[in-house]
Amino acid sequence: MNRTKIEYLDYTWNPTVGCTGINCAVRENCWARRMAKRQKHRCQLCYDFVPHRHPERLNEPLLRKKPARIGVSFLGDLFDTHMDAIWINRVFQVMSKASWHTFVSLTKQAYNMNLMSRTYVGMPKNVWLGVTVNREVDLKRIEYLKEIETEAIKFVSFEPLYEDLGNIDLAGIDWVIIGAQTRPERQPELEWVRHLIDAAKRAGAAIFLKNNLHVTKIQEFLRKRKLQEFPEGGCSS
Repeated sequence: MNRTKIEYLDYTWNPTVGCTGINCAVRENCWARRMAKRQKHRCQLCYDFVPHRHPERLNEPLLRKKPARIGVSFLGDLFDTHMDAIWINRVFQVMSKASWHTFVSLTKQAYNMNLMSRTYVGMPKNVWLGVTVNREVDLKRIEYLKEIETEAIKFVSFEPLYEDLGNIDLAGIDWVIIGAQTRPERQPELEWVRHLIDAAKRAGAAIFLKNNLHVTKIQEFLRKRKLQEFPEGGCSS
């Protein structure tokens, strides 16, 4: 596992790397793809961003005894359609066994996450399940997430936020993350952010505004509110 600068995580853990980029709005400016390319000297598949396993990393969370908030396969998508379902189950078995940690799992392939949840017996409470939404066309991912039967936290990451999503229904969602695009920089409009904050408040969801939101008006908005909340449950780190 690696320490991370992602504000809401302590570590990232990558038992899988890579993504096919199906229906991905950020494919040409993908942060995970850039980070994975740095591994060329170790793994050509990482450089090529082909979905693949890293068995040598599977048990890493079990070796860390202090509770931590851990991002799962942030260098790709654990639920990519080309990822082995048996391997995904093994990853979940490790997360269930490492019950003192909180695992944050984020996908753009929400249908596959939904499908996997039906085949895995007893979704671990310490695994927070989330989907990324960048545009209005991605909103169906939230519906797939809502359908999953679990007592764990459900969350939506609107990062990067590319357009106004209006008065969307976030009922059943516990946590909302909002952020901008970096490299190249692309900031959302303040009204877009406000609409999501209003939707999150209506749903009773915790709100986490990323530090990369730094358009002047948004900065002023952040200073007044300091919205970097976490949902109840999970480890304190």
